[in-house]
Amino acid sequence: MDDIIPQFELSNKARTVLQRFLYKELIRLNLLVDHTLSQPQIYGLMAALVKKAKYHVNGETDAERITQLLDFIYRQQGFHCHYQEYFYTENILLGTVLRRRRGMPVALGAILLQLASALNLPLYPVNFPTQLVIRAEITLANGRKETRFINPWDGSWLTFEKMSKWLEGEMGYSAELNRDFLRIAEPEELLERLETVFKMALTREGRYEDILRVIEYRLAQDPEDPYEIRDRGVILASMDCYQAAYDDLSYFVDQCPDDPSAVMLKLEMASLEKHIKMNVLH
Repeated sequence: MDDIIPQFELSNKARTVLQRFLYKELIRLNLLVDHTLSQPQIYGLMAALVKKAKYHVNGETDAERITQLLDFIYRQQGFHCHYQEYFYTENILLGTVLRRRRGMPVALGAILLQLASALNLPLYPVNFPTQLVIRAEITLANGRKETRFINPWDGSWLTFEKMSKWLEGEMGYSAELNRDFLRIAEPEELLERLETVFKMALTREGRYEDILRVIEYRLAQDPEDPYEIRDRGVILASMDCYQAAYDDLSYFVDQCPDDPSAVMLKLEMASLEKHIKMNVLH
């Protein structure tokens, strides 16, 4: 199976940017929707964790130091995912995760990667279909390199068999591990995954105004992004802003007529038209 692991080369700068990317984006999202902690306070919580990690992670080889880091985070510090209370925004908001020691894999993975950056350890994000996975590039004593994978859910090592079962559960029995599933992720796809999960959790909690803050931030960077406009339209419809929702969904359908969601959105638009006409009549 080792032959399906894609090789890569990263400069020190690119490696640092990638390892810190999710951490920085989590801080941004935290500050957009939660004002209980300031940015310096979040930095302070992480700085304290880094200081402790540097004391405990003191092995001579990368393999030993990675094992020590996982033990430090998950056993000594008690970071974990909770099966029964999983899909809540408190498990994504970085300040809350750092204080409560509980989060989703994407949040715990971000913390793990940030610590890896501070400790100069070769850990990288993988945008696996089921959840974020961490890839470790370990140099053995004989100089040979070995790639292993970590589950940020609990800090355990992942086997190909385990990841294959995850893939089958997500995509069907015909799905097989391939190079694309195991490659190091690009920042853009990490951001898409993070914001999608965050929006879903906010939607589940009915925090529509917070979702709009997240969307408007992204639209400030790219005002014509049809997918962000689509998401805004869906949220506006939930808030009974019928005309604004219709305009957004109409824009998306015009720009992306072949998207699988376009058919369902046309049905939603028909319903919105009825509401708009009723409001005009009243």
